[in-house]
Amino acid sequence: MAEFKNFIPPKAYSYRDGKRKEVNAIDLVPGDIVDIQTGDNIPADVVLIKVNEMKVNNSSLTGESEELPRKLENPDENIFESHNVAFFGTSCTSGSGVGIVFKTGDRTVIG
Repeated sequence: MAEFKNFIPPKAYSYRDGKRKEVNAIDLVPGDIVDIQTGDNIPADVVLIKVNEMKVNNSSLTGESEELPRKLENPDENIFESHNVAFFGTSCTSGSGVGIVFKTGDRTVIG
């Protein structure tokens, strides 16, 4: 379990008081809006509300190394199959997105 701490990025970008600010990722709470860019580790479980050619690597969750595109259209009722969700412990391999945090820390899928 100690190794899961390595998944937590030290910093994240969140919109607070109407401005994009760098915050300690560990301080994110459900309802925060986060900005995710290429190369970022996903700091929490998020529902994406904006994407720009975003792809994620879910190998830490599934073992599958194929990059998966994120899109807003046709979300699935099964959260694990939905294309508008990015999970804590995975990484953004290309593009960018904005999402609303819905789970943090031990409450995330990987937690």
